[in-house]
Amino acid sequence: MKHFLFDIGNVLVDFDTDNLLREMAQAGGRESHALTEKDLSMIDAVEKGWLTDEEYVGYLNQAKGLSWTVGDLVAVWSRMFSINETGFGLFAAAKQSEETRVHTVSNIARHHIDAIEGKWKGFFDGVDRLFLSYQIGSRKPDPAIYRHVLDSLGVAGGECFFIDDRPENIEAARDEGIEAHIFIPGNHAVIQKKAETFFGW
Repeated sequence: MKHFLFDIGNVLVDFDTDNLLREMAQAGGRESHALTEKDLSMIDAVEKGWLTDEEYVGYLNQAKGLSWTVGDLVAVWSRMFSINETGFGLFAAAKQSEETRVHTVSNIARHHIDAIEGKWKGFFDGVDRLFLSYQIGSRKPDPAIYRHVLDSLGVAGGECFFIDDRPENIEAARDEGIEAHIFIPGNHAVIQKKAETFFGW
């Protein structure tokens, strides 16, 4: 049995962080600015589960002049997310294969999952395991998250095929023996063929 590991953001669903910045700026009556180092550290913390969504929204409210609830943040992300047709097509095909086990490995927070599942009911139906950074306590490209996945599945890296949109995450996965490929528009056809070869579809 072989395992297909999918990143979520910009693989299964697309998003643009600039849209989030614009929504926050508009809601706070301020000009839109790039994420600060503090913003990035708070994203890291909430995606590792070191902060709750409520604590993260509290930070946003204080730092950005907002008065949001977690529900407001979920609604913003729900508006931003759109299906990546190529990635989701591979996801659907993999789930239909009796010889393929399908999992996600994603840097993500609970509010992102709530936004996806609220927008598309049954989005993760048929997935064997959801490996989510906020539940595991580490984020890609930390080797710990890949080792957690392999240990949990009881498999060697060579039994797994992984796609992700960030080069550093691909390199870290390859260091653990996982067959990993960068998921960018120019590489979609190559990934399709490599997946078909790897899984024998």
